[in-house]
Amino acid sequence: MRFPVSRRTILVTGVVAASLGPLAGCGLRMDTEPEVPDLDASDELRNRIAAILESTAPGPGDPETATADLEKFRAAIGPVWAPPTELATQTPPAEPQRSYLDAAEVVSTGVFEVLATLDSGLTAVLVDVATGFALTVGATRPAIADAAQSLLRHSTAEAPADRGATPDAEVCADILEQARAAGYGYERLAVEFASEAPERRAALARLETLGSLAGQMLEGLAETDTEPPPDSPSWELEPVPADAGSARELALALEDRVAGALLPWLRTDPLAAIRLWESARTRSVFGAAQALRFSYSDSAAAPTAQGTGTAGSQ
Repeated sequence: MRFPVSRRTILVTGVVAASLGPLAGCGLRMDTEPEVPDLDASDELRNRIAAILESTAPGPGDPETATADLEKFRAAIGPVWAPPTELATQTPPAEPQRSYLDAAEVVSTGVFEVLATLDSGLTAVLVDVATGFALTVGATRPAIADAAQSLLRHSTAEAPADRGATPDAEVCADILEQARAAGYGYERLAVEFASEAPERRAALARLETLGSLAGQMLEGLAETDTEPPPDSPSWELEPVPADAGSARELALALEDRVAGALLPWLRTDPLAAIRLWESARTRSVFGAAQALRFSYSDSAAAPTAQGTGTAGSQ
């Protein structure tokens, strides 16, 4: 499941062009030139990714879902921003034609290399697209996903100490609750797989990252002298894992809820990207990798997330 996110609208080309046309047709003179916004680093990165997507065409060896996934990425990122020629201050980015596999490597590297510098309403969509691009090629070329993960961890570890933003108490509490519920769920579902099965190994590894996430949120709550929500020895699970099929279904639901809880944090701190990656990569073991964890609109409103449900104790 994906969660709805609003993408900041910065594509003013159509608005400027529409404004100039009628005025010129009526013989009116514009005393002041319309302002063309300066693109910050995140805007320029989004614009470059839009150009990459525009010049990407699925080829031999690309995933079967490449065409559909490209359309999702293009809709989320938006078109290349290019003001009318008479207003342009720089040439729109030009990118060579690439296959889906090659574009996945370039986009994920481009975002994760500058992760700590992202600081705008575009952070969530940039991280989501980079994550999805790398993971959807995981079965075809796993080295791309492995390299993206290594780069993401390096960028997170090397970020300035003052770069990260602790989520507010309400967000910390929500993430903590979902991390605890997911941990309980993975303990229950892991036993439905053979000891050497990829799902069993992924579930056990996920218990470690969820424990780390819960600890991080507890520290955040302590910083604000906020009492953490009570833990539960038995969280309500839907579905209850009774075989491999229901265990896979539960894992997908758990990760969807974790992703929904992470979104408000990701909006304010790009270093939360590593937590979204952990969720997305684990989810891809139990089902097909998702191109996007969230859905996007052109509204300028703040991002929101709606999950499949909330964690609850029995």
